[in-house]
Amino acid sequence: RNMINLKNKICIVTGSNGKIGKSICKKLKQSGALIIETDIKKSSSSKNFYVQANISNNDDIDKFYKIIKKKYKKVDVLINNAGYVASDETNKNIFYNKKYLDVNLDGSLNLIEKFLPLIKKSKFGSIINIGSIYGFLAYDKSLYQGTKMISPIAYGISKGALIQMTKLLASKLSPKIRVNSISPGGIFRKQTKKFVKKYINKTLLNRMGKEEDVSNAILFLSSDLSSYITGQNLIVDGGYSLT
Repeated sequence: RNMINLKNKICIVTGSNGKIGKSICKKLKQSGALIIETDIKKSSSSKNFYVQANISNNDDIDKFYKIIKKKYKKVDVLINNAGYVASDETNKNIFYNKKYLDVNLDGSLNLIEKFLPLIKKSKFGSIINIGSIYGFLAYDKSLYQGTKMISPIAYGISKGALIQMTKLLASKLSPKIRVNSISPGGIFRKQTKKFVKKYINKTLLNRMGKEEDVSNAILFLSSDLSSYITGQNLIVDGGYSLT
């Protein structure tokens, strides 16, 4: 029980307005962590310390860092949860969309670089990036046949680069700071019945993922239970990638 006690640990969660972001904040707070939330839009519902920032904008990152540096002496856990996922209507070019790289890769890397001085002041610094199974798997075209869903190549490219960045940073920042990534499988978002049926038939645990599946993994990598784990990509996909 003590090993998942995050009391007095200061955790930054980007993309905190999203469903996964809210689940992460809730899970960490239940374990005693002090939460710093950030997202591109204002949040009127957050009960944690909140800073509005666009992580793909270096000026916003600078302002965010100055605010946190003034308020806190350290950062224990940085969770790069913010990610760009275009809607099907705005994502007609399936080959390339620069926003994927701007947010999913460059934004995460720039944020880590900026906050590194505060993370180094922690006795148990941990950086957690959110990848995807599409960072190391190709799309299964049969899943999308008969639906209006689009599988953009740029998304997978950005997540694949993020996973490799995780490994390189783990080597670079060791032994003081641990760096890991989590690659979720498909999260249920009221997709069509046809898609869901095809997806769960390819998944060993016979269901799509939930927000809590991701936030539980975040809690593990934020805690002392994972104190000997770094440079790893934790796959949370119910066994999808094994089929």
